[in-house]
Amino acid sequence: MITRFDHAVIAVSDLDRAVEAYRSLGFDVFPGGRHEHRGTHNALIRFGGADYIELLGVYDPDKAVQSGLNGRTLAEFVRDREGGLVGHCYATDDIEAEAAGMREAGLEMVGPFEMRRERPDGRALTWRLLVPVDVPWRRRWPFFIQWDDPDEERLSVEGVGAHRNGARTVTGVAVAVRDLEEAVRLYSTLFNAEPGRRDESARLAAKRVTFDICGFTIDLLAPSGDGPVRRALERDGEGPFEVTVEVADPEAAVEALAHAGIEPEETREGTLRVPSGAAFGARMALAGPS
Repeated sequence: MITRFDHAVIAVSDLDRAVEAYRSLGFDVFPGGRHEHRGTHNALIRFGGADYIELLGVYDPDKAVQSGLNGRTLAEFVRDREGGLVGHCYATDDIEAEAAGMREAGLEMVGPFEMRRERPDGRALTWRLLVPVDVPWRRRWPFFIQWDDPDEERLSVEGVGAHRNGARTVTGVAVAVRDLEEAVRLYSTLFNAEPGRRDESARLAAKRVTFDICGFTIDLLAPSGDGPVRRALERDGEGPFEVTVEVADPEAAVEALAHAGIEPEETREGTLRVPSGAAFGARMALAGPS
C-alpha cells in the first residue's frame, strides 16, 4: 500500500548553480550522486522524515538521450529553460502489489524496474520504480517507489537537513490538468481514495479538487479563466504545478530570503510564494504550520 509522500523532483539545467540557488533560499542541500548509465546526477533537500526535494540535472545529454524515453524527456526539458518542477513520487511497501492492482484497474504501467545511484562516498542506493504509461516527467500522474533499504538506514547515511528558513517537510503538490474529471478518476484509482474537497481558486483562476493521501495534500487544478494554471498548461503542458513546504515560522523564512535579496510574494494568510526565478523555474510555496 502507499505509505507516504516520498519526494518531489525539480529538473535543473545546471546542478551546481541550482544547489547554490537553493542554499541562498535557506535550504540545506546535500550532495546526491550519479545515476549511472542515465547521464543524470542530483542533489537532495532532506527534511525531518524520509521526504525530500530532488534537484535533478543532466551531466551527459547524449547519454541521457540514449538511455531511453525518461532520459530524453528530461534532457529536452532543461535544454531551453533553467528548470522547473517535473515529478512527484509516493512510497509503497509492496510495489508488485501496487502494479498488479493498477493493471487490474485498467491502467497501463511500466515497471517495477530497478534503479541505482552512486553516492559521492562510493555507497550505492537501490530502489524500484513504478510509472503509469511511460515517463514520470511533466505528466499529470505521479510515480511510485519502493526503497531496498529501510528509511532509517538511508537517513543515517544521507542525513537530515537543518534549514535556515525553518523548512520542516513537504506538505503538498499541485498538478495542472486539462480534464479535471479524468484526472480525478485517475488519482482515485492510483491511490484507492476519493477526493475530500472541491472548490475554486480565484488567485489561480482554476477549479480545484483535493486529495488527502496519508496526510499529504494533492491539488488537481484545471483552468477556469486566464491565470497561472492556464499559462502553465500552454507553456509546459500537464504536470506538477507547485510544491508546498511547511516552515516553522513564515517571518523567519522571510528573513532568511531577505539575506539573499529575495522578496517572496504573500499569496494568502501564512503562505509565501518564492519567485520562480530564484527557484530555478519551480513554483514553490512556503506555508506556516497548519
